[in-house]
Amino acid sequence: MLVRRIETQLKTLKAKKPERDAYACALDLLSRREHSQLELRAKLEKREFPQGQIEQALEQLIAGRYQSDQRFLEDFVRSRVLRGKGPLLICQELRQRGVDRSAFERHCEECKINWFDVAEQTYLKKFGEIAIDSMRERAKRIRFMQSKGFPGDIIGRICRN
Repeated sequence: MLVRRIETQLKTLKAKKPERDAYACALDLLSRREHSQLELRAKLEKREFPQGQIEQALEQLIAGRYQSDQRFLEDFVRSRVLRGKGPLLICQELRQRGVDRSAFERHCEECKINWFDVAEQTYLKKFGEIAIDSMRERAKRIRFMQSKGFPGDIIGRICRN
């Protein structure tokens, strides 16, 4: 008897909760942070919205300028550079999110990002002014900088100093 009453109450609570459409859900996601089209599509598919509804929602968001891959790119690159990430890692992460390499390279040229300065700041933050005293220490520092996504020529210049 008690179990049936609880089940009935649960059904009425579920019935009162309005069903959200893909557009509202995507808008909610975008209110938290920028997303690429690929990310939004994946998140909406995960929530099991119909494909037609997802496409329509994405078109509405783009038309209303709520979603922009260019704005996502700018925000993403800025946040990664501030975290001390290098161009190789950022480019890889952007490709996973559906943004092509040429857009990333164009943005870096427009913003005039000096990757050597970013690498140097990352290096100094981690290791300070302490000199490299062994090959083992040098290898450790090189591996660290590689894991941050900096190219070999920049790493070589920084670890030489």
